Amino acid sequence: MVKDAFIVDAEKLLYGGDALARRGDGKAVFIPYALSGDRLLVRAIAEKKNFVRAEILEILTPGDGRVAPACPHFGKCGGCHWQHVEYSRQIEAKRLILEELFRHRFPETGQMTIAMRPCPRPFGYRSRARLRYRAGDKTAVGFFRGGSHFIENIENCPLLLPRLNDALRSLRRIPLERLKANSRNHIQEIDIACSEEDGKWATTKDGDKTPLRKTFGDFTYNVTAGTFFQANDFMTGALVSHVMECVSQNSGEALDLFSGVGLFSLPLSRRFRAVTAVEYSRESHRLCEMNAARSGIENLKAVRGDAAGWLNSQTSPRFDCVVLDPPRAGAGSGVMEQAGRLASKTIVYVSCDPQTLVRDLERLDSNCWRIVSVTGFDMFPQTYHFETVVTLLKSA
Repeated sequence: MVKDAFIVDAEKLLYGGDALARRGDGKAVFIPYALSGDRLLVRAIAEKKNFVRAEILEILTPGDGRVAPACPHFGKCGGCHWQHVEYSRQIEAKRLILEELFRHRFPETGQMTIAMRPCPRPFGYRSRARLRYRAGDKTAVGFFRGGSHFIENIENCPLLLPRLNDALRSLRRIPLERLKANSRNHIQEIDIACSEEDGKWATTKDGDKTPLRKTFGDFTYNVTAGTFFQANDFMTGALVSHVMECVSQNSGEALDLFSGVGLFSLPLSRRFRAVTAVEYSRESHRLCEMNAARSGIENLKAVRGDAAGWLNSQTSPRFDCVVLDPPRAGAGSGVMEQAGRLASKTIVYVSCDPQTLVRDLERLDSNCWRIVSVTGFDMFPQTYHFETVVTLLKSA
């Protein structure tokens, strides 16, 4: 046996992508590319006071649901974490992660059903991505390897829509050659996005503001490669519909914080007398106004500003409902406190990170707000990431 190697049984998959096991001395062992039920020969690569990080030397007995990865770059490219896990097992792992987190932090959800909605297309679903590239002596286009700044050179990614893979290949031929003179061997990043409706793709290089159309339900959104928008066209419609169900008992005025280009603001305008959409990004704010105008919406007021600063300027509760969809870092204490003050009936929080989500929810006054539903959406198959929608009602 290899020196410092030991045998473990993987217990469960964790948020972050690793599997958890226990060494003979009881210390937690975190193992990338493992699966619950695996019996593994592993080697410690980092020994900490309370845990060990290890790598797999040999899969002695594979766990139920272990499959062959679809991508030859899996295990090196940092974009995917669970291609070795059969998709139904991915869904159950994510559901358990979400359920355990809420049961621990909010025991009152103990009897609540927490579901994880699967994606109908586990591969070939992404319509936008952030690439890394280097032009010069060693031209490379792709994604960083896990835990490093080395670019894994990729010609085709099984998670991208075909048109986005066309963009990936085109970037090798055109922009890179043009960039060699002033960006030789320097790693840069570029956002790419595509629209199946328009049949085209766009990038953020050279100030590219090419509009791309996305239609979900009754609304068409104009987005760009550089503005935030959901990356999974096969799940976004379901996400929007669910949020509308969460606010269905409300009327009057609604507030949409971190509103982006208006993904939720536009359909909210059909359910509420008035909607205020607050967004910091200048380009997203412009597109929100454009999207509302093109849909003939007159009861939506788009405000460009920092959410916390704008909320602090409001003097009294007047919104029946507050919807917020903050970035991965979360909304922050100031936003949550003010949202809890300004909402008179309902708060709907849409999150791409369950850990910052529960941190933010703990900032609400538990005597005033109660969680009534928690639903996960697998917007990112083959990774540990997912979206969560939490609905809270104000206590009588």
